Amino acid sequence: MRLQLSLSGITLALLCLSTSAQALAAHEIFARLGPAVVVLESIDEQGRALGSSSATSISAERLVARCNVIEMATTLRVSAQSGSLDARVVARDRERNLCLLQAPGLAAPAIPQTNAPPAAGSRVFALSNALGLGVGISEGVVAGIRRFPSGDYIQFSAPISPGSEGGALVDENGRLVGIIDYRRRDGQNVNFASVAAWISEIEARDQVGKQRLQRFDKAMTLFKQQQWPELEAMAALWLAEDAASEDAWRFAIEAAKGRKDAESERRGWEALYRIDPSSTSAGVGLGRRLLSSGNSKDALDLARKLLAEHPGDASCWLFQGQVQQASGQPKEAEQSYRRALEIDPWLVEAYGHMADLAQARGDAKTAITAWRRISGLYPHLLPPFTNLARVYLADGQLSQAWATLAQVPAQHADDAAVWYLKGVTLSRRGATEEAIKAYQGSLDRKVASPDWAWAGIGFALAAERRFPEAIAAFRSAEKLAPGVDEWRYQLVVNLKDGGRASEALPIIEDLVKKKPDEAKNWRQHGFVLAIVGRSSEAIPSMEKSLQIDPRQAKTWAALIETYQQEGRREDAMGAYRQLRSLDGPLAESTYRSTILPFEERP
Repeated sequence: MRLQLSLSGITLALLCLSTSAQALAAHEIFARLGPAVVVLESIDEQGRALGSSSATSISAERLVARCNVIEMATTLRVSAQSGSLDARVVARDRERNLCLLQAPGLAAPAIPQTNAPPAAGSRVFALSNALGLGVGISEGVVAGIRRFPSGDYIQFSAPISPGSEGGALVDENGRLVGIIDYRRRDGQNVNFASVAAWISEIEARDQVGKQRLQRFDKAMTLFKQQQWPELEAMAALWLAEDAASEDAWRFAIEAAKGRKDAESERRGWEALYRIDPSSTSAGVGLGRRLLSSGNSKDALDLARKLLAEHPGDASCWLFQGQVQQASGQPKEAEQSYRRALEIDPWLVEAYGHMADLAQARGDAKTAITAWRRISGLYPHLLPPFTNLARVYLADGQLSQAWATLAQVPAQHADDAAVWYLKGVTLSRRGATEEAIKAYQGSLDRKVASPDWAWAGIGFALAAERRFPEAIAAFRSAEKLAPGVDEWRYQLVVNLKDGGRASEALPIIEDLVKKKPDEAKNWRQHGFVLAIVGRSSEAIPSMEKSLQIDPRQAKTWAALIETYQQEGRREDAMGAYRQLRSLDGPLAESTYRSTILPFEERP
C-alpha cells in the first residue's frame, strides 16, 4: 500500500514537472517573450539615424545589446510596446561584444534566463528586429557549441538578418540561452549567439577593464571628430604599451586612412593579420589596401588563401570578386559575388558590385533589378535608393529616378545626396531654376562632393547659354577640387563659348601638356586658337584630335572652315569627304557655308 502510494506520488511529480517544462509553440513563444525584445536605434550628434538593431530585456529597465552596433552613436533610443525611450550604456564587455543598457521607464518584461548551454539538435527561436522591420521570430535548431578566442558561442540555424544583433535566442521552454551576434557568420543559416551566462559577468568585466575602456572612448572621440594626428599619436603610445592590441591597431589604421597615408595603413593591416591570422576582417582589410595600391596580384593571392581557409565566409568571396572586377575579370567576379550572396543573402555590397558590372556591360535592366532588390531588403537605408536613382538617370529614365527619390525613407529625405540627385534630374528635365535650387540645397546640407554640385549648376546654366554664371560655377568646382581636370575642361568650354577665349587659352594649353592622349583637349585647343585668330596654329591641334578620334563630325566641320581661312582648299575638300562619311547633312551644310562661297564662278 505504501509502495503504491509512493509510486503514485512519483508519477504525479513527474507529470507536474513535465507540465511545467512543456515545450512551447512558436506563436506562444512570441506572445510571451516578444515584448522583451526591443528595437534599438543609434543616432549621431546631428540627430541622424545610424541604424537599428535589437536589445533584450534582462531585468527592470535593463537591457543587453551588442557593443559594435552602438559605438558610433551619440544617442540611443529603444522602441518597445510601452513607447519610445532614451537609453544609455552602463557597462561594457568589449571583448565579448556585450553592452548593458539602462532605459528609465522601460516596462518590457525580462526573459527567464538559463546559464546551461542548449544541447545540439534542440529547438531554438530567434527574437529580433531583423532588417529594422520590427521584432519578429524565426525557428531553428542548435548545431553545437563552438569555441572562439573570446569564448563559447552557440551555433544555430534559425534565420537572422542585419538588425538581429542583440536579439534573444530562446529555447523551446521560453528561456534565454543566448544573445544573437550577426557578425559571426560562416555560411547560409550558420548563425551564432553568445551564451547567456556571459550577461551576469558584464559589469564585473567592465570594472576590470575600466582603464582600457576609458582609453578606447578617448580614441573613439578623436575618431568621430576626425582628429587624425592626435589619434595617430594616441595609437602609437597605446601600441608602445601593448603591441598586440587589436583596438590600438584599428585606430592606427583609421588615423592612417584619415591622413591618406597608404603605407602606414598597410602596415597596420599587416600587424592585425599577423596578430590573428584567423581573422577574415584583418585579411580582407589588408587585401583591400593592396588592391587600392594597384597590387592586384598579391591581393588575388591573399583572396585565394583566405577562401582556402574560410570557404564559407561571404566577406572573403566578396573580396575575391572585388579583386577580379578590378583585374578585368567580370565573369569571374560575378560568380564570386553570387557565391557571397548564397552564403549571406543580405550582403548589400555584393548586390551593389553586381549592379556595377551590369551597368558596365550596358545592362541597365539587371542593374535596376539589383538595386531594387537591395532597397527592398533595406527599406530604412539611403544608399540603395540613391544608387537606384543613379542607374535610372544613367539609362535616361527620368520619371523613374524622380519617383525613386520620392520613396527615400522619411528620415533621409532631407539628405544632401537626395538634394543633389534631384538637381541632376531637374536639370535633365530642363527645369534649370529648380535644378539650381536643388543643387544649392545639397551644398547647404554639406554634400560629400560639393564640386559635383557646383559643376551641376554650371552644366544647367551652360545649357541655357548663361555663360558668365556657368563660368563662376565651374570656377567654384575647380577651386574645391583642383585635381579634377574635367572641371578645368568645362571652364575652358564655357570661357570659349562665352567670348573669353583668351582666358581659356592658358588653361587648355596646360591640359594638353598634362593629357596629350585625350582628343577633347586637342579639339578645344584648336577651337580656342582659331577664335583668337591663330588659325595656322589651330589646324595641327584639330588634326591631332582627329588622329586620336576620327569620329568627331563637328571637329571635321571646324577644320574645313579653318583650312579655307588659310587657303588650303584641297585639304578642305579632303576633310569634307571625311565628314560626308560621318554626317551627310552636316557635311552639306558646311560645304554650302564654307566651301561654296569661295568656289570660282565661270
